[in-house]
Amino acid sequence: MHTADRDRLQKWASVAVLTVIVFVSRLPQLSSPHLLLDGDECILGLMAKHIAEGRAFPVFLYGQSYGLAAVEAPAGALSFLLAGTGALPLKVAMLALWTVGIVAFFLAVCRLLGTGRSFWITLVLVLMPAWALSSMKAWSGYVTAFSATALLFNLLLRDRDRPRSVAWLIAGALTSLIYLAQPLWLPGALPIVVFLLVAHRRPSFGFLYLAGIAGMILVVRVISVGRVWNYWTPPTIGNQDLAGSVPKLFEQLYLNLTGSYYLRTPIDPGPATAAVAYLWCGILIAATLLQIYRLVAGKYLLWSHLLFASVVSTLLANWILLVGRDARYLLPLSPLLVLWAGVEICDLADRRLLSARACVAAIGCAIGLQAMSMIEFRNHSYLPDGPANSLSEEKRMDHVLGYVGMMGARHVFSMNPLLQWQLAFYSREAIVARWVSRVDRYPPYSIAVDRALQNGEPVALVGYLGFTGGLEKTVADPKAIVAIDDRYFVYIGPDKALLTRLGFRFLDDRITNH
Repeated sequence: MHTADRDRLQKWASVAVLTVIVFVSRLPQLSSPHLLLDGDECILGLMAKHIAEGRAFPVFLYGQSYGLAAVEAPAGALSFLLAGTGALPLKVAMLALWTVGIVAFFLAVCRLLGTGRSFWITLVLVLMPAWALSSMKAWSGYVTAFSATALLFNLLLRDRDRPRSVAWLIAGALTSLIYLAQPLWLPGALPIVVFLLVAHRRPSFGFLYLAGIAGMILVVRVISVGRVWNYWTPPTIGNQDLAGSVPKLFEQLYLNLTGSYYLRTPIDPGPATAAVAYLWCGILIAATLLQIYRLVAGKYLLWSHLLFASVVSTLLANWILLVGRDARYLLPLSPLLVLWAGVEICDLADRRLLSARACVAAIGCAIGLQAMSMIEFRNHSYLPDGPANSLSEEKRMDHVLGYVGMMGARHVFSMNPLLQWQLAFYSREAIVARWVSRVDRYPPYSIAVDRALQNGEPVALVGYLGFTGGLEKTVADPKAIVAIDDRYFVYIGPDKALLTRLGFRFLDDRITNH
């Protein structure tokens, strides 16, 4: 067998092994009794359902003019058509889309460091806790941005020696895709893109790159005309308290590296997961110190410097541009950090400053610890722990929906934000729900629920126990408030006066009490 054929076989065998590991490593979560799509995931799941049924083709997440969903929602729709509508098909669809990015990342690193080294570096990324949950989260844009960035790097590195004009046009389109999905990925990507663009010394490539960006943005904006309901405004840009937010930035970094959080809420990680997060914090500090040494001593290494610039750009952009310290905003950091660490350890091995045995031991320990972390995520739950003999989260939701349906209600008022989307998704829209605001991300639900109340149809009030808003002190018969497995409550037949006291506002003030 020729050397080229052997290398090609090794490369695609590595792709197959990495793909298997991606899915096997997520089995503890997919089989967990705590598995329950959060509200944002259910929004995208409902969008995927609407696509699968031919009812709509949303471009952005419902209620927004940002957060591109035109990749993840169709992926979910395809999975629903193949396996039915549900949480597992949606999770698997997101993981498949993320795996596309992993393969592209692997192929890109192959061109820098070779197939064998790329395999181990990519495996570290696959098992990184930062992506344990997020690789399957249908949050609209994060998985898309990950895969689009990896495809961008692979495209540009593939044509690094023999650049083609069409590659830069496609690169521009991918860059705009990243911008439309999650622009926080751009600060880390652009230092590398700009370097490669300048290195070619051909202005035409720059024009084609910009044309690709403008063309894709224009196409998406044209397609989205009439399809966008602007309910949710983008995050405020600009941090007015830079010095005061530094401690929170470090907390955000650690929390992101654990991968154990729900939006802005930390969730206690397992011991292996916490250890991995501290390990990567240490690696980031060590790589930064090594970078300073390289610059002072003149020990230059091109990709070390480029990746350092990308990591710093990502952290600075997050710190300077954003007020919120949501851990998911730092998801662009981990692929860059893993590759930067990989470049450094390969250089130390090449210069015989680190023995091959030491390299293998270090990488092996990291992979082993991260594999233990993946198992720990079986116990991850963004909801409070229930009794030891309680139902699984999905069965609890089924019990809520079953009771509401048994009582003849098809329309629900949700006391808690995001719960309305879970009720609609898990019932396959047999039950639709709305929250307290007059309008929401998907106005047809609010209209349908308000109309049901107006027409005297049975409606229900649903929420979490402990967050009843004083309901038990308001209704004539508190025993009519039914508790479901120590998690939810259901109250059948609220009238407008009661709902108004609880904070609900209505689209049509002519709705009367029933």
